[in-house]
Amino acid sequence: MPGRCVVGGCSNTASLENCIALHKIPFYGDTRREAKKRRKRWIDFVKMKRGKWEPSQGSVICSHHFHPTDFERRFNFLPGQSLQFPRLKMDEFGVSVYPTVHANTEQTPQTERSKRKVRIFLWSVKL
Repeated sequence: MPGRCVVGGCSNTASLENCIALHKIPFYGDTRREAKKRRKRWIDFVKMKRGKWEPSQGSVICSHHFHPTDFERRFNFLPGQSLQFPRLKMDEFGVSVYPTVHANTEQTPQTERSKRKVRIFLWSVKL
């Protein structure tokens, strides 16, 4: 299973500290019409930024591409358990939510202070 999110501009890995979970693209190999329809929505989301990408059985999307309302907690803080990742909402057919949040890949402009820090660092390296 890949260890990184497949969405263009995102390279998140699973991390308890940052509350990032990886979710497999559902319904791999399922030939039912509803399963194909739901899987296609996940794939189309990735292809918005990565046009020629093709999914594999282990393709994953991180939790940052879902709204907080897309998750449910089934067992909250059972005795002896640490932090647990919320699960994606499901219905009787399977996973019922889709990724809808693209990562912000725009870089923020550097401030004057950060530009000075870079110049000072480069100057100290030359010495």
